Amino acid sequence: MEKLSRILRALARADTLIATIWLTVAAKRGGLIGLAALIATLGFGMLNAAGYFALEPRIGSLWAALSIAAVDFVVAAIVLAASSFVRPRRDLDLALELRDNAVEQLAAIAANPLDLAGRALLAPLTGVVSRYLRSAAAGVPKEPKAPKER
Repeated sequence: MEKLSRILRALARADTLIATIWLTVAAKRGGLIGLAALIATLGFGMLNAAGYFALEPRIGSLWAALSIAAVDFVVAAIVLAASSFVRPRRDLDLALELRDNAVEQLAAIAANPLDLAGRALLAPLTGVVSRYLRSAAAGVPKEPKAPKER
């Protein structure tokens, strides 16, 4: 039973590590995606106005607005693409290895549950049988005496 609880604790720790690592990756990606959104918003607010006023006399109002918006989208796409390069570190491989090891050990125990149950029950069962045999050998009557009639 101790081995089973140790394996289950190792499995729980490994799964906790894996979840923590993936949450860290998601938080980093989310931060970069948020940064991309902020850049896009600032681009629409600030650079669009300045670029529009700079390009409008040269290429017209429609083409000035479209070219400024296209540049903003390209910058936001570059930052968004950078977020896809955030990967878990090598500690994820270690956590996955720990979990796989614990699952293999659980599978070995599950393949032979009588072995685990037999070891857990062998000591108490041996104690009960030995006490019974000792009491039988000490002369405990096998048949109770009938009560005397009055």
